[in-house]
Amino acid sequence: MFVAVLLATSGCATPSFPAPSPAPTAGSDVTRPGDGVRLGSGWYAPEKYANVVFRWASRDAEITACPDVNSRALQLLLERGPSLGMRILTLKIRGNHGDSQTSTVRPGEYVKIPVNQNAIAETFVLNTAGRNRAVPHDKRILNFRAMSIILGSSAGNCKNEIVFDGSPLALSANWYPYEMYAGQSFRWVDNDAQVKLTAAQRRPWIMEAEVEPGPSLGGAPLQIGVRDPSGKTIAQSSPTRGRAYIEIHLPAEPAGTMLTLFVQSRNAKAPNERRTLNFRVFGLKIKP
Repeated sequence: MFVAVLLATSGCATPSFPAPSPAPTAGSDVTRPGDGVRLGSGWYAPEKYANVVFRWASRDAEITACPDVNSRALQLLLERGPSLGMRILTLKIRGNHGDSQTSTVRPGEYVKIPVNQNAIAETFVLNTAGRNRAVPHDKRILNFRAMSIILGSSAGNCKNEIVFDGSPLALSANWYPYEMYAGQSFRWVDNDAQVKLTAAQRRPWIMEAEVEPGPSLGGAPLQIGVRDPSGKTIAQSSPTRGRAYIEIHLPAEPAGTMLTLFVQSRNAKAPNERRTLNFRVFGLKIKP
């Protein structure tokens, strides 16, 4: 089996900003193992300063919650970042089941985000209005940081699949089986992987995928195109050379539409592998 090196988000020197407040979350990340929480795009890698672990967020930070019957609200302990300047940290929160709220973050207080009562899982995007400027001596945009993200649920409620947040997407033909390796879960693709819309998208929408190029691309960047049922190419992602979140902007489509994800590839032979491995997908969703 081919094993690609996972690319971690690089960080620069710790900016000149107050040390983080202690948080009740212990361990190497701001989430608790087995808590039914998955972080998506918009978050930088975990950092540790003054023996406290935290994560910085840039523009749109995504969180997927997989609740059980007893724990149906996320609780977030957050702090304002230097990219906001002197602005108060106010979050606009939207979920992929139509939920939305605006929350003003106060020091030491948890922000609570209820999960839709009819949802098995829900993805939320946290957005804050700001200058979105990189801070001195750091190329990143640091709008806010999370000290703790708690659900109190069971990770077993997160579906063991690359579509796990309730997005109306069903995998169809040309996907290799679901795999788990070194704590990561994904599906490899040769080419022409099909995805079916199980609910109508009545306005233009964004398919977001966490992807990584495979060895069969022969070192070329990964750029995914999308064909509609007629075979017409209707969208294409930006190219990436490493593991990354990509956004594919798509037009309104009725329920039942079959979309095909494809790449242009040399189909190079992968070492010690009979399959053609052009790319793999760790997560696939409709962006809220």
